[in-house]
Amino acid sequence: MSFSKHKYEPSYDFCEEIWSEIFKRLPVKYVLRCRAVQKSWYSLIKTPMFISLHSNHQKLTAHIKPKYLLFSATITNLYSVCSDDSQCRKYCTFHSPFELPNEAWYRQANGLFCVSTMFNREFGYDPDIYLWNPLVSKFRIIPGSPLPRFSDKEMKWNALAFGFLPEVNDYVVVHVVKPYVYNPNAHYPHSVKIGVYSLNTNSWKEIRQDNVFVYDMSDESEFVNGTAFWVGYDSDLVEQIVMYFDTKTNVLGQISVPNWVVRHTRQLESPVIRPFGQSIAYLVEGDADDWEYYDDEDDDFGTSHLDIWVLNDKRRVLNDESINEDFWENKMSVKLGENVWAEVLGTRNNGAPIQAKSNNLISYDLDTHEPYDFVESSDHLTPFYYLKEGSKSPFLIRPFVETLALLDVD
Repeated sequence: MSFSKHKYEPSYDFCEEIWSEIFKRLPVKYVLRCRAVQKSWYSLIKTPMFISLHSNHQKLTAHIKPKYLLFSATITNLYSVCSDDSQCRKYCTFHSPFELPNEAWYRQANGLFCVSTMFNREFGYDPDIYLWNPLVSKFRIIPGSPLPRFSDKEMKWNALAFGFLPEVNDYVVVHVVKPYVYNPNAHYPHSVKIGVYSLNTNSWKEIRQDNVFVYDMSDESEFVNGTAFWVGYDSDLVEQIVMYFDTKTNVLGQISVPNWVVRHTRQLESPVIRPFGQSIAYLVEGDADDWEYYDDEDDDFGTSHLDIWVLNDKRRVLNDESINEDFWENKMSVKLGENVWAEVLGTRNNGAPIQAKSNNLISYDLDTHEPYDFVESSDHLTPFYYLKEGSKSPFLIRPFVETLALLDVD
């Protein structure tokens, strides 16, 4: 009886469809490792078809996969992806590859970053806009916005937003510009220019909308469910509003902040909007019992509390016509405990706000509104002590999703 002396070698001779079904279930970092095994795997994983297949699978199975949070350091440009649980275990870390000023504009959506220096440009400077995927170490400079270039003296306001459209598996950049009106008799004196960039087509489309009477617009933006949101100021009432641009209807509009906020609380000097499920939340700090604790002498508003108002989109029928009625729901109102800063550092995947308490992080049960220790110590997430008088927030926290987008970019 004889035995073969040849060493057994595993066979990888499967069709591409089988390998695709296997690879699409792997986290991004393991998919990237598989590229080094053999050339056929490398070629398969880099194809746009597989990148889309992997993205769709991650989206469909998001409810059973680990949830991640992105901790963006505000000073060092260091990013940490951690598990969204009490252990907050680090999944990976990375630095920005761009040598840009600290004032550079960063936004993240579905694992992809949009980066621009548009808001600190000098006269005549034409800023680049980058799309960057840190997990695959790839970035792209997108074509310049088609909107007219204005100097700071010529421009009323300038706004950017960046988001992901899951229905078509596409990333979009929204750029809105409103110039000053030097001639009140000019045609369309209150028009704005809107540019919308699509990663799928690598191109812009330009839109104009008239009769936009917005006094100012913040560069803080959010993008949820196909709609970009900014905090703005009404030109007549000089009160905060929420501006929006719906990429599905190409409509730019505005929504008043909750009436209760205007009547009973002071609005934040730097108003905050955050994603909340398929909508947005307007976060406001107020005194505990309307104005009765107000003290003119030391500007003390009494015991601070945090209010979270969530925007609801309801459709009602009036005179046989469908009308969109936007209104706000008070989702949570809590008194802030001792050593808790009112500033919201970010939100968990379920929309619960995250705040700093001493050197820890706390969050809230959205049903009972009770606070709980989210991370017992944030020392491993930030290089310096946070709760120091006048100190800047060490990081911003957002939900994070893995993606292979831009892997096919050379």
